[in-house]
Amino acid sequence: MGMKYSKILKIGFGILLITMFINPAASVERNPIDQSVMGQTSSTEVVKSAFAGDGVNSLSYVGLVPGDIILLGTDDTIFDYLIPGEFSHTEIFCGFVQSGEWIWDRDNHEWMAPGTPYVIHSTKSDNAGNGLGYSTWAKGVNDHAENAVAVRVAGLTDAQRQQAVNWMKSKLDGGVDGYPIGPAYDWGWTSKQIDGTNGLSGVDGYYCSELAWAAYKDLFGIDLDPDGDSWDWTTAYGVSPSDLYHDSDTYEVETADWDPADCYYVKINIVGIYYENDYDPWPKGSGEEYLKWFVGDGWGGSGYITNNFYGTVSRNGAGYIYWMKNMAYVLIPKTHPLKIRVEAWEDDSWPDSDDQYPVFNWWESNMLNYVDQGWFYWNYWDAGDCRYNIEFCVSSSPIGTSPSGI
Repeated sequence: MGMKYSKILKIGFGILLITMFINPAASVERNPIDQSVMGQTSSTEVVKSAFAGDGVNSLSYVGLVPGDIILLGTDDTIFDYLIPGEFSHTEIFCGFVQSGEWIWDRDNHEWMAPGTPYVIHSTKSDNAGNGLGYSTWAKGVNDHAENAVAVRVAGLTDAQRQQAVNWMKSKLDGGVDGYPIGPAYDWGWTSKQIDGTNGLSGVDGYYCSELAWAAYKDLFGIDLDPDGDSWDWTTAYGVSPSDLYHDSDTYEVETADWDPADCYYVKINIVGIYYENDYDPWPKGSGEEYLKWFVGDGWGGSGYITNNFYGTVSRNGAGYIYWMKNMAYVLIPKTHPLKIRVEAWEDDSWPDSDDQYPVFNWWESNMLNYVDQGWFYWNYWDAGDCRYNIEFCVSSSPIGTSPSGI
């Protein structure tokens, strides 16, 4: 991914400007992100000022999960020189706005529509506000920088990564809806803390990469700063966006290069399952049922979404379990087929092995037959020892709540 080490010029210039920003006596009463030109290099090259806010990229959110970290940068901007490494801004993918959620768009100053992909990040500008808030994927990521990459923290489940997102949301001054923006942006880039006031800047908030670092450090003890608590001559005691990229606990996520304009929204819900047979009655199986599901453009194909374990619910004897779960809300290319596979299992304790019920397995080679036609469902389709109630919708626009309330 380009440079592994920062230039001497870049480091020296960064240390000088950090001193200016955190020292009130040396700073100027003007927001640096609003200055179109900060100065010129010795080669008369214009240095643009922005938090990685110049240029566009085509990074896709297809294949990402909430909690994945987005790193952004644009060459020859003021923050490219100021911040060591290839990247100068950090954002965290939150997933899609769910029906009934209120998520404030800091850039467009409006509530986001259900189905909108969005990120949380700490930044500062006249338009986006000062500190922690939400941006749409289109504005916050694609319309933010020329260079973009997604990384994932290793060794965690998707549920744990969602915990990290929830942790970050809990730090918002305005509550989880993100209105108003805050806490304020922390200019103390050469130090870091999980909570409390930065002793260097006097700000009780976060800078962009500090937010991601603090969430995973506090929740799981995972330190995404390769230097740990040690001093480093490029970042002192702080953590930079490039630190997150190069840390051994993260790895790059290969997202699909699909254009959202060439995709359909697909939402699939499991309403319930009627279990006609308790394979291992109490005191063995005790009706502990769990689900596996798969959805995508072919078994194991590109863009294939899978969740190998969806939860366990107790049930004694034959009867219903109303799962009422959204299994998938994804974008799938218009030219690709669609597959839905749901497996119901009974969870048995050792030494007995788990018992699998007959599976629900459906394949459609042409999604055009279902686009913008509303909701389709199987009303307790009989698979033998169990019956599945599954609903799905394919749409050219974001999908809201289903008739079942999911």
